[in-house]
Amino acid sequence: MKKIIIFFLVILSCTIVAQDDDKSGYKKYLDNNVLDFIYKSRPIIEVNYGYGTTVNKQVRAKFANIGSWDIKLGKSEQKNFNNILVDLSERYVFGSYISSSTQNISTNDYGITTDAYRFGFGSRDGVGFGGSGFSIVPYVSQDFVWTKLSDFDDSQTVVSMNNANNTKDVLNNYLGTFRFGDKAAYGLKVELASMIQLNANYETAVVYRRHLFWYWSGSMIVSQVGYTMLGCFTDDIVDSSPVLGSIFNFALKAGYQYGYYLLRKENMNWPFNMNGNEAPLTYETFNVGFTFLF
Repeated sequence: MKKIIIFFLVILSCTIVAQDDDKSGYKKYLDNNVLDFIYKSRPIIEVNYGYGTTVNKQVRAKFANIGSWDIKLGKSEQKNFNNILVDLSERYVFGSYISSSTQNISTNDYGITTDAYRFGFGSRDGVGFGGSGFSIVPYVSQDFVWTKLSDFDDSQTVVSMNNANNTKDVLNNYLGTFRFGDKAAYGLKVELASMIQLNANYETAVVYRRHLFWYWSGSMIVSQVGYTMLGCFTDDIVDSSPVLGSIFNFALKAGYQYGYYLLRKENMNWPFNMNGNEAPLTYETFNVGFTFLF
């Protein structure tokens, strides 16, 4: 009986020490549980407006700047640690309308005008600062997206006949059907109240003219292996120095994703099929909007 009591006291003391460690530190702050996200996350509706540019390296003519409207529906979980560190995790589906006619910033913007629709799904993760009712969280998001170019007009673009024919050949392949691609965003979420968040981000999107599955899979695996290894490194930094680590977590992950985007801007499945790669259609937009939590 005495051994049982001693064993019970040892287990109890270990539990108390573990709880004290959790309260005083940030170790294992990313021990996420799938069931936690399912049952504890909150529904979100997010609306964003963006302004940006369209580029295809195979098309030498200039594209007119574009505006975009985007709506996201999903779930969001925000964990708070010691009222200082905030861990954000979101999963969502989205739909967007992108058009040269919806941008109201540049009034004298000439070039190839485009209209496109897109939809997809993705995730958003970040580590920031704050407590209950107010937080600032820098984040990186990754999405899979299908984009359909519904119309384009190059009548106001002055190009040579050869370039004009090449432009039509490239863009006609995007017309009338949804093309696969992916996108990433590097942004900041500011919680203004328990139900409203201000969102701002810079987004880079790639739309493939042809989806070469095996080459794309190899490129995606290389990208995600590197990103996962980087995430393990930044997790250790955050555990050791929560405030400074949160900044480096965002800077390193955003820099990695943007660098990989630049490598694929001319070679869509980098580092595979280098001699047969085409330049994809790319969008770069700055977006602002609101997230409503329920």
